[in-house]
Amino acid sequence: MELKLQDNINVDEDITFLNYFKQWCEVYKRPNVSDITYKAYIHTQHKIEQFLSDKKLKDITSTTYQQILNSYSETHSQNTVDRFNIHIKSCVEMAVHEGYIKRNFCKFAKINAKNKGRDIETKFLEVEEYEHLIYETSKHPEYAPHAALYLIAKTGMRFSECLGVTVEDIDYETGTLSVNKAWNYTNNSGFMETKTKSSIREIPLDNDSLNFIKRLPKHADGRLLPNISNNTANKTLRRIVGREVRVHSLRHTYASYLIAHDIDLISISQVLGHENLNITLTVYAHQLSEQKSRNDEK
Repeated sequence: MELKLQDNINVDEDITFLNYFKQWCEVYKRPNVSDITYKAYIHTQHKIEQFLSDKKLKDITSTTYQQILNSYSETHSQNTVDRFNIHIKSCVEMAVHEGYIKRNFCKFAKINAKNKGRDIETKFLEVEEYEHLIYETSKHPEYAPHAALYLIAKTGMRFSECLGVTVEDIDYETGTLSVNKAWNYTNNSGFMETKTKSSIREIPLDNDSLNFIKRLPKHADGRLLPNISNNTANKTLRRIVGREVRVHSLRHTYASYLIAHDIDLISISQVLGHENLNITLTVYAHQLSEQKSRNDEK
């Protein structure tokens, strides 16, 4: 059955949530996110099949959705359930906007997973660890994992972005690195678009970073780095730091380093390639709060 709105837009009021989510992903996400990011949406789609099956969009209530989150939280980490909820909530907001339903059933959802995921300590390196990593990796530009870790630590790039940097992306006159593409490291199939359009950006480089790049071995395809796996980079990082941290921890550490040095939030958000300032505020709320406390004590 089609429901006709006042502005003459027809919507299928009997559409299942699964089909609406597929449609939303295809139209709004597929053209605008990387293949790696899109896989996360496909994963959410599989979970919708598991939990909601053929449930119509209009029949899902806040209680129904909360029960799903409660069940999912029993066996998955806080981060995983949070990501699932973010995907669902964004989709449902569009469904409300388009007139399929009147209310967003995700609005008052609460998530309290038993497994809280990685502690905040595993997401950030201490200053001493950060400086030690830069020192150790700077000595071996010929070793690809070291080179990748150094560049990510000094720029806050995502792993896929770092592997996608080419010689032409470095401007030695202005001292900047242009992030304009990424590398599909999951199957080494070649260059791909960045995670979002806002990920295309210019990152300032200090003299140490510029000199390090000049020391990197040359590669036939013009990239600064050869193919390396995320797993290899993670193992190298753990060996140097001596504890359980991951490559993405370097991106968080770089942001934390900028916050600690009172770099303004807009600049931090732009350097990291966030879609908007709210993402920066949300992800780094803990560091911002600590920095405010330190400033208040001065």
